[in-house]
Amino acid sequence: MPKYTAKQSIGHFMPGDEIKGLEAKQLQALLASGAIEEAKAKEEPKADGTGARLAELEKANAELTAANEALTKANQTATVDKAKAEQEIAELKAKVAELEKAKPAAKPKADSKPADENK
Repeated sequence: MPKYTAKQSIGHFMPGDEIKGLEAKQLQALLASGAIEEAKAKEEPKADGTGARLAELEKANAELTAANEALTKANQTATVDKAKAEQEIAELKAKVAELEKAKPAAKPKADSKPADENK
């Protein structure tokens, strides 16, 4: 026998209550008036694969987290290496500047011959 639920207050039944103890004629009259409705059976959630999808996403998330950590470590290493390289470049530039200052100025240029020799 189908179950019925009250849509509005009917006697001692409140909205949402299951209707019990009424005769078929009374039930039909209440159905016709819209005061009650046939109770719908609770449906089981369908197995749509959300659990499996969630597991896949959690696995992918773990993999991406590990990859992110590896990239972060690589970035930190690269930053340290870059700083060392920049320091070495600065030291080499300083050495080049010292060597250029110490370069003997005694080397005459080809154009610096006296003008008298050309005549």
